[in-house]
Amino acid sequence: MTRYIDITRPVDDELVCWPGRPPPEHSWEKRIARGDHCNASYWRMSAHTGTHMDAPLHFIEGGSPIDQISPEVFTGTCKVIDLRSADIGVLDDALASRYRGERRLLIRTHHSDSDHGGIYQSHRQLLTPAAAALLLEGGLNLIGTDRLSVDDSEGESYALHRLLLGAGCVILEGLLLADVPPGRYSLLAVPLRLVGADASPVRALLRA
Repeated sequence: MTRYIDITRPVDDELVCWPGRPPPEHSWEKRIARGDHCNASYWRMSAHTGTHMDAPLHFIEGGSPIDQISPEVFTGTCKVIDLRSADIGVLDDALASRYRGERRLLIRTHHSDSDHGGIYQSHRQLLTPAAAALLLEGGLNLIGTDRLSVDDSEGESYALHRLLLGAGCVILEGLLLADVPPGRYSLLAVPLRLVGADASPVRALLRA
């Protein structure tokens, strides 16, 4: 029997969000308990809520929107690595050289370890520009992280977003990798087909 690992963060009122971004809102249009014939609800949230995928349009004017991302990009073999043991805490070009040629790379950090009391924890950039360039040269077209950004949480340039998305590499953020040992998996991370959107929430699964 096929075993899937759900690496999607639950969307509820305890979800950790990017600073300044409102949490998701859930309301009911109809409730059986109120005498209605069915339950029907509304959700209001950012396209960058929880586990989500950034399309090139997010930072690149004229870049591809989320509905134009080929399914071959977000389905298929991927490599999961654990950055917690790296002394520098950042994927540099020396470490990235081990993964040159990977098409899909998911990077675990300390952000999968706990919910940090519902408060988003600040962090450095996930990788150096040199490492990103090396991975892109090797054919990378999807990079994922358990953080809500590949860039540092204090900066304003978002250089890694611009570099990765500018090369057509989508970014999968807000993953939950706490129970995922490093290794090779099959990834299924399907965004909604939101026409013209810069991003979309994703249900992300790994198959061992």
